[in-house]
Order: sequence, then C-alpha cells, then structure tokens
Amino acid sequence: MCRYNLLGPFLLILPFLFLGCGTKKTVSAPPLWDDPLAKIDPLPTYQPTLPVYTVTFPYRPVRDIEARIVIPETFSASETAYVSSKHKGLFDRNSRLVVELPVFGREAGYAFPLPGAKVISPYGRRSGRMHTGIDLKTRANDTIVAAFAGVVRMSKRYGAYGNVIVVRHRSGFETVYSHNVKNLVKVGEYVSAGDPIALTGRTGRATTEHLHFEVRVNGQYFDPNWVIDFQNYTLKENTLVFVKNGNAVKVSVS
Repeated sequence: MCRYNLLGPFLLILPFLFLGCGTKKTVSAPPLWDDPLAKIDPLPTYQPTLPVYTVTFPYRPVRDIEARIVIPETFSASETAYVSSKHKGLFDRNSRLVVELPVFGREAGYAFPLPGAKVISPYGRRSGRMHTGIDLKTRANDTIVAAFAGVVRMSKRYGAYGNVIVVRHRSGFETVYSHNVKNLVKVGEYVSAGDPIALTGRTGRATTEHLHFEVRVNGQYFDPNWVIDFQNYTLKENTLVFVKNGNAVKVSVS
C-alpha cells in the first residue's frame, strides 16, 4: 500500500498563506523639503486709530453787495472837471453798498494822508457854513500821500479848493486833497497807499498852508472821522453802509 505524506507540502505553502493574509500598511513618503512659510505665525490684524480734526470756519454774513468796484481806465469829461461828480454804475447792481474798513484796508493798504499832522479845523458847521472835510497842518511844502490805493480821477486847479486831487478807490468812495501848492500826479494814474501825490500849500480859499482832506461817495461828502482816527493816525474798524435814495446817498456807520 502506498502512503502519501501530506504534512510536507502543507509546510511548504504555510508561509505563503501567512503572507497573503497579512494587513497592508500605507506609509507616506517624507516631503522633499520643508516649507519655511508654514512655520511662521500669521501677522496680527492692525487697525490704527486715525486722529479726528474739527475745522471751524468763521461765519460771515452775506452782504447786499461787497465793495469790489471796478475803476475804469478813463474818466468822462465831467468826472475830471468836478470834485462832486456822480460815480457812474456805482449803484447799478444794488442800492446798498457796504464797506468793511478793516477788510478794505488790508486789500488797498492805508496811510495817513499827511504824516505827523494835527487837526486845525474839524469836519462840520462853522460860522454858519458847512466845512466838508478836515484841515490838517504840518508845514509848507510838506508831502501829501494817498490814503488808499486807487486811480486819480481829477487833478487840477478848482475854485476855492485851489489845486485839488481826487482819488477813486475800489471801496466805492473817493478821497479829496486840496489847497496844494503842487500836484504830483495826473488823471488816470494808479497810486498805492503812501505814494506822494502833492505838496501842501494855500492855493484857493486858504489862510495858511495845510491839507483840506475829504471823503466822498457818488459825489456826496461825509464825515472823514468815520474812516480815520485823526488823533492816532489809524484806520477805523467801522463798517460803512451807503444807501442810494434818489439823487442822494444816506451814509451810516456801525
């Protein structure tokens, strides 16, 4: 009888059975290099607090018309012939004209018309007659200067005024300088505040060498003390209001 040994072949295949039944483990390959950015902590979010500024602009009320008068390069025959001459077009836009002297002084400059002078005759009535300006005295042949920047409207000999100069300003009013021994400027010339325009004299109706100084608007005179402090030689801080009423102009100050 032939016997087969079954144990031998079984032992031969036994290792392969264990290998086939084993558990497969997957291992990830290491990275080729480390990412340096991955190790950096994220930056904190920064929101700066910006400063807050409060800007306040000074309130300035709107005027009926601010004084920004265009002065023509030439004047009519009547404008160059008479001290009391209408200012053509002055009240065309509005019957009310406002002049803030501090503002006007900064724009047009200011100079006392006869430096160092004293008042020898004030504005107002005297001996039953109206004195339409202020008389200032220093000495004969002293230099008279323009009080503000402007254009010479009149420069000639004119009756009781003697040699007279009228300067028109962008404020709308005019300044008058009379009894001059000599006028130094001509019609149409531009003058700055402080420019020499004449020399003091006693031409016309005058008893001594002096400057007769006036301020006028639309040909009408008004009190120079509303414009200039003649004791301290300074420009007043007044606001002038001119209101046209027919052929006349009402002047008030605040």
